[in-house]
Order: sequence, then structure tokens, then C-alpha cells
Amino acid sequence: MPILNRRKALQGALAAAAGGIALPSLDGSWAMAQDKSLVATHFGGPYQVLKDIIATPFKQAGLGDVTYNVEFSGAAIGKMQTQKDSPSFDVALLSRSFAIRAQNAGLVSKIEKASLSEAEHLVPDATPAAGWGAAMILDTFDLMVDKNQIKTPVESWLDLWKPEFEGKIMLPAASNPATVFFIACVAKAVAGEAKSPKAIDEAFARLKALKKSVRSYYSDALQPTQLIERGEIATAPQFGIRIANQSKKVPNVVKVTPKEGVVAIPYDLCITVNSTKQDLARTYINFTMRKDVQANLVSSLLATPVRKDVDIAPDIKALVTTEFSKIWFADEELMATKQKEWLDRYMREVQS
Repeated sequence: MPILNRRKALQGALAAAAGGIALPSLDGSWAMAQDKSLVATHFGGPYQVLKDIIATPFKQAGLGDVTYNVEFSGAAIGKMQTQKDSPSFDVALLSRSFAIRAQNAGLVSKIEKASLSEAEHLVPDATPAAGWGAAMILDTFDLMVDKNQIKTPVESWLDLWKPEFEGKIMLPAASNPATVFFIACVAKAVAGEAKSPKAIDEAFARLKALKKSVRSYYSDALQPTQLIERGEIATAPQFGIRIANQSKKVPNVVKVTPKEGVVAIPYDLCITVNSTKQDLARTYINFTMRKDVQANLVSSLLATPVRKDVDIAPDIKALVTTEFSKIWFADEELMATKQKEWLDRYMREVQS
């Protein structure tokens, strides 16, 4: 090949590589230039920090460019269904119940734990055996308590039945999917487990007896935060991340992790089944599990890390649920099949 033509060919190859397009090699064969750009989703709001916590160091490490779309779990699932053959994002952040739905609908690629080098450091169940995804962080379902109104330390889910809480409790409504987590937590507190019909029956019997102490029921998780800030309620079951962020603003509102434990609510990273960036997507997911990245996620989101060896500053640790002996993972596949039954029963027997 003449020198001039060879130079042009090399220039063309470099340009094609930058665009991630197919190009002929100098020996006449075809090759695909590696496209190291990835599109991932997050929930918006405070999750905008993922650009600085993950995307920037990911690029600096020479691993690739990450851009984000804001999608809540339900909307992301909808797009994964309508765009299955040509997805607009490669990695979706989904709450675990939606991740299971995505797997059941054939919308996500299976992730083997062995394909993630950081997985050995993770808490059990952060990488589910069924392989629909891997948890980036954990939320929890704790008790939010106003210390100005409740002077005696709250230690148990069963403390809700004490006289001092009468008229000061707000519970999730039957229209709130998070209510299944609350039912499961009560079942575990009264029966030691949250699977058997006997345990669920006992939980409902206790909840019926609690009705007289309940001021109101919330569909939107923002409602109990607003009411406790105004002093209109003294306690409510609430997502741990929400309680932590409220505590930063209103120090008398604190998170209580009952001695019977709190249920983990994983936010999973899932790979869209027809993404052309399968290997890069796994690299991205593995990167989010790194110790330094987890530490930054905890300090920014006030979420529970998915690994136990994360270094957390004392002021942050006071806000985050890190007692892993008190964090348990629900059988979410079972809960998905029981959700309608439990919520209908809750409406009839508790909320009505």
C-alpha cells in the first residue's frame, strides 16, 4: 500500500473508532471499533450525584463514558418492554420487585456472581442467585421517631402498641406498595419469620388491635415526613434514606432500627437483555461495588452500603443503618405473589 493511502486508511480507522462504527482493517477483514460509551438510569433528585461518584471516576480510570437517563422503576420497565429489541439504555436501576418482574418478562440479562470481582465482598443476597441484577445500594424500612414527643427509647416494632403512641402513629396505606414491607416486619417481630400463613395471621391480628392508635395512613412517603416535622405525629414506619435525610434537617427526628430487625430494600442494577454493551455494563456494575465508590454513595445518599467493610464517617454512620445483623432480606418473589392478597386484607381489616 502506498504511504499516502496507508496514512489515509489509518486516519479513517481512528475516526471510525471514535464513532464506534464498523471499519475495514488494513488486511481487508472487517472489525468493529470498540464503543466504550454506556447509558444507565437512576431515580433523579439526589441520585444526580452518580455523575460525580461513578461516571467521572469510571471515565478517569479509562473504562468508558457513562451518561444517565432519569427513570423511576415503573417507567424504566415500560421502556424496556417497548424498546426490547433496541433499548435506549444499557443498565437500569430498579427496586428489587421491579427487577424480578423484568427478569420474568425476559427483559434483563443474567448476571453471574462469578463475573463480578467485587461480589465476594458483598453482603449475602446483594447478588441474587437468580441473577436478575446486583444491588448498588440498600434502603431499609425502619421507624421514624420524634424524640421530643417520645421520651422513652423505642427498641422494638412492638413498642408501637404502647399507650404513649396512641393517636400519634401514621401507617402506610393499602395503596402504598411499601405496606407489604411493614406487614413483613410486624410478622417477623411477632412470629420470628414473615413467610408462613400463621405468621401473617398473627401480624394482622396485632395490626387490627393497633387501629385505635393510628392517626392516619399515607400513600405518599413524603406525608409522614411533613407531619412529623410539624409535630402532628410522633412515629411512622418509613424508608431509612428518607429518615436519614430528615434527621439532617430536624435532629429530633431520628431513625430507630428495632431489635427484631428491618427489611432490606435493594436497588438493583440490571442489564437490558439486548444491550450491545454487555461486558461494559458488567464492568460498570462491578465498579459501583468498589469500596471507595460505596463509601461515597453512603455519604451522599445516606443509604446502606452493599458491603460491610466500608469506612463511614461517625456523623454519617449515626444516620445510616449499618447493623447488618439487624438487616434481613425478604423473599421478594413470595411477596410479589402475596402483595395483592396482603394489601386487600390490610384495607379490609386494618385501614377501613
